[in-house]
Amino acid sequence: MPDAQEPAVRLTNIVKTYGGGKGAVRALRGISLAIPAGRFTMLVAPSGSGKSTLLNLIGCVDKPTSGVVEVAGRAVATLSDNALSDFRARTIGFIFQNFSLIPVLSAFENVEYPLLLTGAAVGARRRAALEMLAAVGLAEQKDRRPNELSGGQKQRVAIARALVKRPKLVLADEPTANLDSVTGADIVALMRRMQRESGTTFVFATHDPHLIAEADDIVAMRDGALTDTGSIAP
Repeated sequence: MPDAQEPAVRLTNIVKTYGGGKGAVRALRGISLAIPAGRFTMLVAPSGSGKSTLLNLIGCVDKPTSGVVEVAGRAVATLSDNALSDFRARTIGFIFQNFSLIPVLSAFENVEYPLLLTGAAVGARRRAALEMLAAVGLAEQKDRRPNELSGGQKQRVAIARALVKRPKLVLADEPTANLDSVTGADIVALMRRMQRESGTTFVFATHDPHLIAEADDIVAMRDGALTDTGSIAP
């Protein structure tokens, strides 16, 4: 399990501005936040409040206009582009509301793909992908392509893909938005089980009340600023 005293993510005075001059849009307005390790943290905000922008900064796919982003103890701005890509590939998993699976690849190949990016050996990749598909209950569907899977199955593949490299941090952007309530509840239970077994930190951007009900910690936002943070579970 991660050290509870060391945050998974630390943000210090984060500002993100798009454009310049009179047309500039300030998406994030001086956010400072520590996200605890090994827990379910929810970023809760109305649409357009900056939660997806914040998730992109934490995921090292975008850079702040100013401020410091630290992930797993690393100040990511100090890394070169190549080092940052490698750090992201090894440290962070992503789950998206539209699944973002590669349509020409099978479920197995989609799950295996992140391990290709880390240079894992063929045998290790195969074992890890098969084990993770079994863990999410899709061993028998390993050869099916995304268009042959239900929405819930696609999201299970996406979860397996995010977790196969054993990341320290998983970022999930509205992961239940395209699922019915029963399937969504099953997916949340699956992620919670994975979190308890591995100690992985999950950070969700969501407005789904069923997912929010599972939060250990909630970070509320509005208009690019924090309005409240709080710990729910011990």
